[in-house]
Amino acid sequence: MKFLRLFIIVLTAGFIFSSCQKEFSAEAGNAHGSLKSNATGDCTPAIKGGTFKKDTLLKTSNYADIQVNITQTGTYYIKTDTVNGYSFSAAGAVAVTGTNTIRLLASGKPITPGVDLFTIKFDTSQCEFDVTVTGAGGGGGGAAAVFTLTGSPTSCTGATQTTNFYATIPTTPANTVTVNADVTVAGTYSITASTTPSNNLTFTGTGTLAVGTNQPIVLVADGNAPSGMGSIPYTLATTSPASNCGFNLTVQAAPSPATFSFDCSAPSYTGTYQQNVSTAGNTVTISVISIAGGSYNITSTSSNNVTFGGAGVLSASPTPQPVTLFASGTPTAAGPFTYTLTGGSGATGTCTINQTYTGAPTVTGFLTASINGAPVTTFNVNITVDTTPFLGSPNIDVSGDNNATGIESFGFGVTSPAGVTTGTPYSVNSTSAFVNGDYTDATGNSFSANNAMQPTPFFTVIFSVKTNNHIVGTFSGQLQDAGGGAATIAITNGQFDINF
Repeated sequence: MKFLRLFIIVLTAGFIFSSCQKEFSAEAGNAHGSLKSNATGDCTPAIKGGTFKKDTLLKTSNYADIQVNITQTGTYYIKTDTVNGYSFSAAGAVAVTGTNTIRLLASGKPITPGVDLFTIKFDTSQCEFDVTVTGAGGGGGGAAAVFTLTGSPTSCTGATQTTNFYATIPTTPANTVTVNADVTVAGTYSITASTTPSNNLTFTGTGTLAVGTNQPIVLVADGNAPSGMGSIPYTLATTSPASNCGFNLTVQAAPSPATFSFDCSAPSYTGTYQQNVSTAGNTVTISVISIAGGSYNITSTSSNNVTFGGAGVLSASPTPQPVTLFASGTPTAAGPFTYTLTGGSGATGTCTINQTYTGAPTVTGFLTASINGAPVTTFNVNITVDTTPFLGSPNIDVSGDNNATGIESFGFGVTSPAGVTTGTPYSVNSTSAFVNGDYTDATGNSFSANNAMQPTPFFTVIFSVKTNNHIVGTFSGQLQDAGGGAATIAITNGQFDINF
């Protein structure tokens, strides 16, 4: 668990670990361009998905979407440093120039509630986005935020919309409306906006809010834009807390269908494509050449329970222009699958794209220990093993929960520039490796040990088996109150045997 690298550690091997909230580790490959941001350096837009809750393992539904203006196509790799126990990363390739959306997937487990700030660099540009972490209570989604919609109960003050709403054309997740809220208690929110009487287009938004005025809430469209044009009133209402306001959605006239041809020679995918993992939010970008500009509605065949689709308006141009299609569905199998794209009456021919799905998560085994001499406790729920290198050094992070709520959890991590090997005792007093251990009890109290916090006997991990997908070993030692108190707990009989 890299979240205990919250101290600056200078190891004798000559490498440095550090993670203040604005620090990062980022690399770019052959792709070049600039991040989209506003005058204050905020990533615009930065759309966050999922809820971020204290002591709850983050999954593929936790992400941050940012936009990059690509001037040269190629590969990229972006990874933020660990802040408050979690980080974001993305790797892939972009095949078309212009605006591209890159999804950074979250990993790790937040330690404390609050607002965390992340900085991204790409080429010579950089921007920032923040994430709100809620408390561990409340089960599935954390405690609800307490807020009032800005402008309630009349017009939603400062409401803005993306400009690409066209009558009768299906919307995509890129079609959004942003409203604001005045928040007195940070937490989660879930909002739906619709017309009265209702039509076939609604807006929904879920996530977390930080304390403050004019906190943005991004609502994503779902359905076809109304057939009527002009300004269409929508009512936004919440039930807990009760608040409401209204905004007018501007819908443009849909142009005649575009005449275009496909170029699927270099599709550019974003997101995770894995068996039994939802593809919601994943995209593929292709190129088209539009002889005559106008509207388009591209759909794909269904394969492996997944489809791709997108709609919008094309300009007339003899040069290729990018079109982003959004995935939907949850794949049921691993392996390669083919999709045929069609574009309706205006499209010339069809094209095919291919996607290979990896196998379903296979983490199995056990993670157990005795806490203060009590009978052995299991942490076999949501076991994760992360072997992503940390600042270029070989690394193994392990964590697991005692139950489905994730309230009681344990984890440890070992990072060594010389490589993590079997038979070597890795201890928190080591000068050639970074070692951390962390335990959160059922009441939410956290206890830790790392190279800057060294209660004795020293917390130590030993691997007896270490392959690309299997680790076995033992651990033991003392942990100390992570909040700075004097209380300690003893970890004994620590054992793990995990396939991943």
